[in-house]
Amino acid sequence: MASLRRVLAVVVWQAASYRHVWRGSVTVSFLNPVFFLLSIGVLLGRLVDSRHPHLGGLSYLQFVAPALLATTAMQTAASMSTFSVRAGLKWLRTFHAVTATPVSVPELVGGLLAWAGVRVLFSAAVFAAIAAVGGAFTSGFAALAPLAALLCGLAFAAAITAFSSSLDNDQWLAPFFRFVLVPLFLFSGTFFPLSRLPEWIRPVAWATPLWHGVTLCRDVATGRAALLPTAGHVAYLAGLAIVGTALAVRACERRLLS
Repeated sequence: MASLRRVLAVVVWQAASYRHVWRGSVTVSFLNPVFFLLSIGVLLGRLVDSRHPHLGGLSYLQFVAPALLATTAMQTAASMSTFSVRAGLKWLRTFHAVTATPVSVPELVGGLLAWAGVRVLFSAAVFAAIAAVGGAFTSGFAALAPLAALLCGLAFAAAITAFSSSLDNDQWLAPFFRFVLVPLFLFSGTFFPLSRLPEWIRPVAWATPLWHGVTLCRDVATGRAALLPTAGHVAYLAGLAIVGTALAVRACERRLLS
């Protein structure tokens, strides 16, 4: 119980800090996904539906909305697991102050990831509600899509926290966004089926965590989830979250306790 109380204390600390900076996250968490949904899913979608109706019986809006839900989770998690982690470890050194209290490093990391989960779930739920009102979701199972997005977000949050904690130089953060997250956003089945990619690169796309998150969200939102594929996506993302958390704890211990 003591451990859980300390994890919750970290969550409360993060929530209190967020009250002062929440306006800066509105664009990433809400406006960008909605603009993509309107411009690509609705406007471009009309053109796609009229010329290329080959999306397994889905309209383009129904195809792209669950994918944007997953990418929203990824982007929200990334925004919380990069610069804020570097600030806590190096720039402001607030993590050093936290671990000077009875809060241990695993409890600190657990609280950070729990807060990331709260942010991801809230963003996903708001986006899913907007998409549902716009007609993007037609299955009752779409109510579970924010939970699929939560799992995707936690996987990214844990892995990126481990990456950010292990950096010796901050200059790698910008290339990470430009050369890792942006290609994932574009080539993980978000805007077009992977069958449109050259055959040699499809296995690379299948191995990416965002493809698993996009496919899981799409299967759930459209009511087409099958037991074995869904279990595979869940296992992949849960495994990444567990391994990422362990690596994040190890990296933070090296920074904070050495």
